[in-house]
Amino acid sequence: MKTTLTAAILMAAFATSAYAQTLVTVNGEKIDSSAIDAQVQLIAQQSQGQVQDNQQLRAGLLNRMVTQTLVNQEAKNLKLEQSAAYKDALDKSKEAAKKQGADKQVNFKQQFAAYERDLLSDTYMYHVVNQNPANDADAQKFYDEYKARYKGTDEVKLSEIFVSTEADAKAVVADLKKGQKFAAVAKAKSIDAAAKQTGGVNPRYMPLKDLQESAPLVYGAVSKLKKGQSSQAVSAQNIWAVFNVDDKRAVDVPEFAKMKPAILNQLNNERINNAIGQLYQKADIKQ
Repeated sequence: MKTTLTAAILMAAFATSAYAQTLVTVNGEKIDSSAIDAQVQLIAQQSQGQVQDNQQLRAGLLNRMVTQTLVNQEAKNLKLEQSAAYKDALDKSKEAAKKQGADKQVNFKQQFAAYERDLLSDTYMYHVVNQNPANDADAQKFYDEYKARYKGTDEVKLSEIFVSTEADAKAVVADLKKGQKFAAVAKAKSIDAAAKQTGGVNPRYMPLKDLQESAPLVYGAVSKLKKGQSSQAVSAQNIWAVFNVDDKRAVDVPEFAKMKPAILNQLNNERINNAIGQLYQKADIKQ
C-alpha cells in the first residue's frame, strides 16, 4: 500500500500558488501543487497561524490526497455519489450552510468542495464495511486469540532517559547507581524536551509481549527487571537510552463484553484498510 512520493513531496514543499505544478497523477487524474497550497492555507487559517507551512505537513497532505483520490475514483466507479445516503447528506449540509450563512463566506466553495470529497470517501468506507461487516463471531475469535496471546504475561510502565553519546549514557547509569532519583537525572541530562519536564515518565503500560516484537532492544533491557530497577544503557540510531521500570504487573484482559465494541471497530477498520490497499496495488501512480 505504501507508495514512495519523495520527489513529489519535495516539489510540494517549495511549490507556490504562482503557477500549478503537477505533483502526482493517480490513474490519469492530476494532483497539482495548487491543491496542496489551498489546503495548507486553509489549515493555517483554521489553526489561526499555529500550524505553519512545512515539508512534513505538505507530505502528509499529498499522501492523504493520493489516498482520497483513489477512494473517490472507486466510489464513482461504484456510482456511490448517486446513492440516496450520499445525496441526502449533501443536501442537508448545503441547507445547514445556507441557514448559518456559511455559504456567504469567501472560501465557502473551496471548503464545501473539500467536504464533498470527504463525504464521498466516507460513503465508500461505509460501503466497504456494509458489504462484509464484522460480526460477533469475528469479534469472539479475535478476543480468544488476544486473550491467549497475553495469558500469563506482564506489562510494564517505563520512564526513559535519552542521550546522544555513550559517555553521557554511562554517566546516567553511574548517577543512578549512586542513588540519584531517575526523574532528577532525566530532567538534568535527557535530550528529550518532554523528559526534562516530566522526568521521563511514560504513563502508558506496554505489554512485554509487544515490546519483544516491536522493540527487542528495549525488551532485552527491561524484561528481567523488577519494579523500581533501572536498565543498562542501550543504543540505536546514534541515540542511547536508559529505562526505569516504574511498575510491572500481569496483563489484565477485560471481559469480552467490554472489549467487543472496540474489537468490532478495529476489524471493520481493517476491512477498510485492506480495500484501500487493493486500490493502491492496482493503481497507476506517476510522479
